[in-house]
Amino acid sequence: MSYSNTKHYMKRFLLILSIACIAPVFLRATEQPKGHFQGNLKGNAIPGIYWDTHFAADLSLGWRFNEKRFLGLGTGCHWIRENVSDDPDCTNGFVPAIPLFVDYIRYYPFAKHPRNSFFLEMEAGGAYYVNNLPLKSETKRVFPYLNGKLGFDFSIYRNLGVNVGLNLIWGCYNGITIGDGGGHGVALTAGFRF
Repeated sequence: MSYSNTKHYMKRFLLILSIACIAPVFLRATEQPKGHFQGNLKGNAIPGIYWDTHFAADLSLGWRFNEKRFLGLGTGCHWIRENVSDDPDCTNGFVPAIPLFVDYIRYYPFAKHPRNSFFLEMEAGGAYYVNNLPLKSETKRVFPYLNGKLGFDFSIYRNLGVNVGLNLIWGCYNGITIGDGGGHGVALTAGFRF
């Protein structure tokens, strides 16, 4: 084998070796992130500023389509604390409600730290009052509500993360529903992503 043929085969070998080494890196960089199951656990408390004190603990389970989008279904428990002892039409003490809602989250990853992100979240659903209602004269037990949330999500380990933000509640019936007798408010919210 002549020197020129050896040189020719060496160039081909180096070219093939270079492609074999670079191709996996290129494919890994261009492939779309795979979706995965995700759960969210969040809670908040609204002090009695706009209406009676309102506590909420929600759990949503769904699918994280990619690093930017999540869609799921959720439930939990909401409590409203009524403290109007001089009004015979008001239930005093804690009034429990069970929500059922659709949860959509849009994440905006940080450029230099993509595992952490800013997020916007929207919950739309209804709450069912279990055994009593804030107003004793009210007979309807299911009320629609809408919550908007914004905040920051910090990744801890793999799919586990912590999030904090503001819960912007649009509601009318003691802050939990949309109906007659209006109100709105802001609550700090904190939770986990898993």
